[in-house]
Amino acid sequence: MGDYACRCNFGRRGDGKSQKGCEPIMSLAEVIGTVSAISISAVLLIFTRMILERKKLRDLVKKNGGQLLKNIKIEIYKKEELDKITKNYSTIIGKGAFGEVYKGTTNENVQVAVKRSIAINKDREKDFANEIRIQSQMSHKYLVQLLGCCLETEVPMLVYEFVERGSLYDVLHGMNGNGRREPLSLQARLDIAICSADAFAYMHSQASQKILHGDVKSGNILLDDEFVPKVSDFGTSRLMSIKKDHTDWVIGDSSYIDPVYMKTGLLTEKSDVYSFGIVLLELITRKKARYDGNNSLPLNYVKASLDGSTGDMYDTEVLSSGQDVKCLGEIGLVAVQCLEIDVNGRPTMTDVAEKIRRCKSRWLQSH
Repeated sequence: MGDYACRCNFGRRGDGKSQKGCEPIMSLAEVIGTVSAISISAVLLIFTRMILERKKLRDLVKKNGGQLLKNIKIEIYKKEELDKITKNYSTIIGKGAFGEVYKGTTNENVQVAVKRSIAINKDREKDFANEIRIQSQMSHKYLVQLLGCCLETEVPMLVYEFVERGSLYDVLHGMNGNGRREPLSLQARLDIAICSADAFAYMHSQASQKILHGDVKSGNILLDDEFVPKVSDFGTSRLMSIKKDHTDWVIGDSSYIDPVYMKTGLLTEKSDVYSFGIVLLELITRKKARYDGNNSLPLNYVKASLDGSTGDMYDTEVLSSGQDVKCLGEIGLVAVQCLEIDVNGRPTMTDVAEKIRRCKSRWLQSH
């Protein structure tokens, strides 16, 4: 209407006026041939991509020490499985220098914690696989259990048991839904100290191979619903061979790290002992390792112990009798011994556990 031009429909050509009118741009045979060619090309492209993806996964598994981890007694997950378990990493429950931790639920409805680590130095890839292998062999009721891993990623992803209450740091220094700190009895604190010390003692002297944690802090001691501690982030936090002592790779929390290690680069079990001494001070004072701005808890407590004023630093929540003060003083003394600058003057973790155990026994007898 209103025009003398005749246009052909889509896929046809011509002026619409001649005898031929509108003709198909391609014949039926040409159309079938083109469609077939496109389909075959698409299938080949998909097939090629699948082959490349599989090769990439095989290369990643090999790079991440798949041969070393062949006979370990933990679950080996595919990347797609972890994507589903974590709902594409939708719930983050922890973040630190070594990566992120996500909450997940397996097909068996078991809650797990999935650790996605940062990229590591190529020279340390073999050490990382070695750490996973060693962790899989460790079994202690106060250590977070490694359940599985995924090797189909740039850095192996680790799957651990989920510990409900969160970290000791959160319980000591965080606020509950009512804007208050969660109550924590003296007995609960003593039990947390004893059980955690037992876990570190196991790592240092009772496991099949000596394990040095390298990042001991209240944030790496998790608590279940009954306030039973589970030490986490051991082994892989170092990313170094068990046979080495010197390393520049430990990225521990600067508020807890052993000054002797910082000076010499020599990592020993006494480095863990030093850091645990600060955790003990957190338990009896309920102060952070660095509190009220930039105050150093270990430095201030050692000063107070020299002038006899440590009582001013104790958490008043657990002070109901003179025996409580005495007990806290004894724990504080153990902490000061752990903080000795001379590493030979520091006790072993086995000694620390035994000292606190005896302290608890005397405290219970006095009530």
